[in-house]
Amino acid sequence: MRRLRFLFEGLAFGALVRAARIMPRRWLLATGSLAGYLGYWLDPRHRRVGADNLKLAFGDELVPGEARRIQRACWRHFGRITLDALGFPRLDACATGRVVHYEGLEHLRAAYEKGRGVLLFSGHFGHWELTALMQGYLGYPLVLVTRPLDNRRLEPLLARLRGGSGNRIVHKRDAVREMLRALREKIGVAIVIDQDARDGGIFVPFFDRPASTTPTLGLLAVRTGAAVLPTFSVPNPDGSYRIVYEPEVTWQPSGDRDTDVLELTATCTAIIEKWVRRHPELWLWMHRRWKTRPPRDERG
Repeated sequence: MRRLRFLFEGLAFGALVRAARIMPRRWLLATGSLAGYLGYWLDPRHRRVGADNLKLAFGDELVPGEARRIQRACWRHFGRITLDALGFPRLDACATGRVVHYEGLEHLRAAYEKGRGVLLFSGHFGHWELTALMQGYLGYPLVLVTRPLDNRRLEPLLARLRGGSGNRIVHKRDAVREMLRALREKIGVAIVIDQDARDGGIFVPFFDRPASTTPTLGLLAVRTGAAVLPTFSVPNPDGSYRIVYEPEVTWQPSGDRDTDVLELTATCTAIIEKWVRRHPELWLWMHRRWKTRPPRDERG
């Protein structure tokens, strides 16, 4: 049954990609929004996770009904970007000014001009896959760190979508070696750092709560001296996206690697929180961000 399910998923995914190539993008976005709205009502388990996370993050800050509004908007958003990603083969460098609009490109160029490689970070916020794809068309291709899918039939299909602009895909099990190689070659590395890292993470504040966070970004920055650059994307009313590159994150080495990694990770996580507070409907509330608890002596 597992093999049959994987076969069906592969055939369905391929059919969706072919349909996305011919469907007008506004139809694709509308269909995705509807699919996300249906998902909200058909998936009570993740709806409860989202409600719990919003309560943990905002407490009593949200007026009655606001949490439900954010959740519904969140599901519609993730439905839109999921189907929109299926249409990536239609995009090229000419999509700049039509599908994407940029702010802060001077920060991107300055980071690359330093010649030490660039670590671009974001979260599961906005349209992070579109941001990575379009950066390749800007002439700054990336190494993308992804988790291998359970269904191996989907891997090559998804890799073609993500790598159409020259980006290279590496899986987490091979990630550190490949990221170090990319930085030595002065290539950018893209990493999202906003998911629960379980026992392999370090605890930094996220919405004033300790959250297990991957130390990979901080470790690579401390080890290589690569520039650390935040990037985020926000949808516009016409269906296009505003992609923002913020100034490079600056930090001063203390001589203690663990301290530097912790402080840099906390700084970058705080930047993600800033964007989530601005646009809460664009973040993945359905993920159990605070699932891993710190040891008792770290809780105070």
